[in-house]
Amino acid sequence: MLKKFILLVLVTAVTACANVPQLMKENIQEPEVTYKNISVGQLTSDKIELKPTFSIANKNSYTIPVDGLKYELSFNQKTMIKGETDKIGDLPANQSKDVTLGIDLTKETLASLQDILLTESKVDYLIKGEVEIMGFRFPFKKASTLYKPSVSIGKLEIKKSNFKKIDMVLTLTVDNKNDFDLPLDMLGYKVSSGLNQLVSGDLKNQKIEQGINHIRIPLSVNLSQLFSSVFSLMQNPQLPLKFEFSAGGFEKSVEQTLDLRSLF
Repeated sequence: MLKKFILLVLVTAVTACANVPQLMKENIQEPEVTYKNISVGQLTSDKIELKPTFSIANKNSYTIPVDGLKYELSFNQKTMIKGETDKIGDLPANQSKDVTLGIDLTKETLASLQDILLTESKVDYLIKGEVEIMGFRFPFKKASTLYKPSVSIGKLEIKKSNFKKIDMVLTLTVDNKNDFDLPLDMLGYKVSSGLNQLVSGDLKNQKIEQGINHIRIPLSVNLSQLFSSVFSLMQNPQLPLKFEFSAGGFEKSVEQTLDLRSLF
């Protein structure tokens, strides 16, 4: 009789222990993970940093420890990057905390994104993952579209001209259809005529806001690089110009012809 009683106690204890995780999960209010926004961090020739921000809300009446957050990024339903954060820390009762991910697109991932944007000018992306709390995992996800900004040549203003040099200001019109700004650490440009590179440089600390943007680029073209004399200049006054721009691994080129006779 005693042996049966001891066996019953042991079975009850083991069963209770086995049900503890399930009981805990049933009594924890699932955290609410809400997407807030996305921004772009560093944008260079070999890296684009995406920074999505999610808010984690603790609906419980007690503090819960947030162990971390695992995530993956997909382009057009193809998983490109997986990662996880460090331990986030304790989340007080009935409070929320913002968590910003730093997702770096480099090498193969960046090349794949460029290939898609080159042909389609946009790509559907999905950020999904799990928040880990006390050993339990709670899912979250956010789907949206990333657009390639369109670039076109705007007004070309001649500020000063003579037979030696032309000073002008070129306006770039950039249409950013994304729901976030695009910071540019460096917007590089080159101007050439045929095989002759006339000028090159870069504009730093640029920001492409949502919608239509106008960026003014000052340029100086040395005509002595192209014409040996005033006579040769006037013999062939049509100057073909090629403008090339690059930023964040993306390139754009536009060609335009300038009639020099109208400047002198």
